[in-house]
Amino acid sequence: MVAVEPLPSNYEVMLWNLELNSDLKHRVVPVNAAISGRDGFVEFSYSTPMDGGASIYGGGRFKVRVRSMRLSTLIKEVTGMGLDLDRFKVRVLKMDCKGCEYDVINEVDVLRLFDIVKIEYSGYLRGKTYHELKSVLEKLGFICRVWAHNEIALRVGLDRHGMITCARNPSMLLR
Repeated sequence: MVAVEPLPSNYEVMLWNLELNSDLKHRVVPVNAAISGRDGFVEFSYSTPMDGGASIYGGGRFKVRVRSMRLSTLIKEVTGMGLDLDRFKVRVLKMDCKGCEYDVINEVDVLRLFDIVKIEYSGYLRGKTYHELKSVLEKLGFICRVWAHNEIALRVGLDRHGMITCARNPSMLLR
């Protein structure tokens, strides 16, 4: 498994958790970067040292500059480390990147590598809806479902915030 965490404080906690869980430590490749529509650097805003809501599209009193990479760059880097994607029975892409999903979704060739794509979408940060994500994934042969998973989705509306899970095999949506 590859776990990507851009915020340095959250990344350090992830490493600490991996140290505490030796059975997982050798099964997880931690990456300190942000998945983005471009390679380079982005500035994250966040409000607390351990902030799950950090985003390049939101406000916060703290700022940090972090490495950003396209999903295709991440795939190249981890396969360059010797990770063989073909050894996985099911390949899942799970994103919670507070707005970057609308950039990542444009890498259709990379999305074809996955069997399941699960995205917490935050279109309200960018003036977008889940329909753009769903359209791209359905064109790739995925079957999708959308649902509200928290109070933000209920407050701003399912079109602008929620979860979308898409799978190539419809029975995978039931898991």
